[in-house]
Order: sequence, then structure tokens, then C-alpha cells
Amino acid sequence: MKRIAFALAAASSAILATTPAWASSAAHALHIGSCRAQGDFAICDASGSVNHPLSLVVHVTSAPDQRISGAWDVVCSKGTGAGGKSGSFSGRTPFKRTLKMPYARPDSCTVSAGAQLGTGGSVHVWLIAWKK
Repeated sequence: MKRIAFALAAASSAILATTPAWASSAAHALHIGSCRAQGDFAICDASGSVNHPLSLVVHVTSAPDQRISGAWDVVCSKGTGAGGKSGSFSGRTPFKRTLKMPYARPDSCTVSAGAQLGTGGSVHVWLIAWKK
């Protein structure tokens, strides 16, 4: 019985040691921006701002599912500094991408992301910030 208790304690310690600090408390998703568009090669640009994000995610869906391409931009502040990251993406809907932030645990961020359909239909882009 003591061996089982010791094994459980050791396993619990190993799990806690490999869990990110922000995951140990309840993180929640916050919707910070969205857009919708339709038509041939429709384009949709979403933007939003958030204080103290843990991570930022862009989601893209379309009807019908198809190839999309897009770009994103993140500008964050931390203390008296500010910095930015940007990039492009392509893939097939439904699509999800975690965006890079210029700082770990920034004070605030402004995010924009846009996507274009490969053919025709409707597109929906939305931005999620994960926070504590």
C-alpha cells in the first residue's frame, strides 16, 4: 500500500513539474474580434485588443470548406516597451493558428488577422485571447 501511495505521489509531482504555470489555474477564452464576408474570393479582417493575454488564436471557417490564405499582426506592450510580430498563413478550413506574441505575459495587445477564400462562399474569422 505504501508503494502505491509513493508511486501516485511521484506521478503527481512529475505531472505538476511539466505543466505550464498558467495552466495550473483556470484559464478562460475571451472573444476579442470577428468578421464575416461572402462572395467570390471573399476577404474578412478581424481585430481586437486585450489586457494580459496568455495566448492569442485566430480561427477561420468557411462554407463550403476550402483553401484560405491570410495574414496576422500583433502589437503588445510590456512596461514602457512595445513590440510587434506578424506573419502569414494558409490552409484549409476549418483553420486555427496560435499567434506569436513579442513578449511573454504582455500588459496589453492589439491583434488583427484577415483571411481570403480560395474560391467563393462565406468566410468567418474570429480572434480568441486566453487569459487567467
